[in-house]
Amino acid sequence: MGDALLIAVSGLNAASLRLSTAANNIANANDTGELQPAPGQSQPFQPQQVAQEAAPGGGTIATDVPVTPASNPSPDPNSPLANAQGLVAVPNVDTAQELVNTQVASFSYDANLKVVETASKMQGYLLNIFA
Repeated sequence: MGDALLIAVSGLNAASLRLSTAANNIANANDTGELQPAPGQSQPFQPQQVAQEAAPGGGTIATDVPVTPASNPSPDPNSPLANAQGLVAVPNVDTAQELVNTQVASFSYDANLKVVETASKMQGYLLNIFA
């Protein structure tokens, strides 16, 4: 039962990271920056995506990795950040995909939580048998 709990907890952590990453990307999706900022100037927002891989012994390991390319040129000639062609850098964030990611994270979290609850009940039943 310990393995089931460890696997489910790793799934809870991965779902939590997926939700946090999607929320951060959505919150910063409309930020703009210079296409080629000079050293020392603020950089455009760097979107992230979650990479998951199987953990040795079961479960999953989830990490944030940068999206490449981080930004796309977009016309905004009235922006003080626009270059000579009137372009600014906007984050490479697909808001629709990020909303899907929040739903996937929610379903994954719920499923892993059910595993934790079931394993806990089974452990309780097992202790009652020996009591």
